[in-house]
Amino acid sequence: MTVPALEPAELMRTLRGALPLRTERLVLRDLRPDDLDAVRRYRNAPGQRRWTYNRDQTEAELMAWTAGGAATFLRDGDAHQLGIEHDGALVGDLMLRVTSLGSRQMELGWMLATDVQGRGFATEAARAALDLAIRMGAHRVIAHLDEENVASRRVAERLGMSLEGRFVDDEVNPATGELGTSLILALRP
Repeated sequence: MTVPALEPAELMRTLRGALPLRTERLVLRDLRPDDLDAVRRYRNAPGQRRWTYNRDQTEAELMAWTAGGAATFLRDGDAHQLGIEHDGALVGDLMLRVTSLGSRQMELGWMLATDVQGRGFATEAARAALDLAIRMGAHRVIAHLDEENVASRRVAERLGMSLEGRFVDDEVNPATGELGTSLILALRP
């Protein structure tokens, strides 16, 4: 059976029509320039970059991150960052990435400010984004995370994702300088 590729214009139309996306306690929305200070606080907080395999973000990178604008899904690897808002305050963000247009695959990633972790916000936001990815036509949705990131693994498992791969010492983490072991968890709706 032939599987049609994800159509970029339809992906963008579906995402635009869904935002802002409201859950019981949260609003998922585009990031905007006035989010800069909040994003800087939680993204560059001590220990946060450990899980993203990146060094602290520069001021210019943070400004680009929060510049706003419409999602663009033109090719494999294109991603859009959504702000996670609770009671009017930005508490984190969530990435929705097209990993393969041709194979209809997407990836979710999330980060929350340390002071709101453990309250179920990551699961609630990721569940809404997973439902959106499915509406966008994803055949398979993954979470790619560090094996030691137990909290994010629990979020992925709560979404119904199961472990598909474990890659030992597959990347050097720029935040720590150490080799890390990656996990791929996935759900096929």
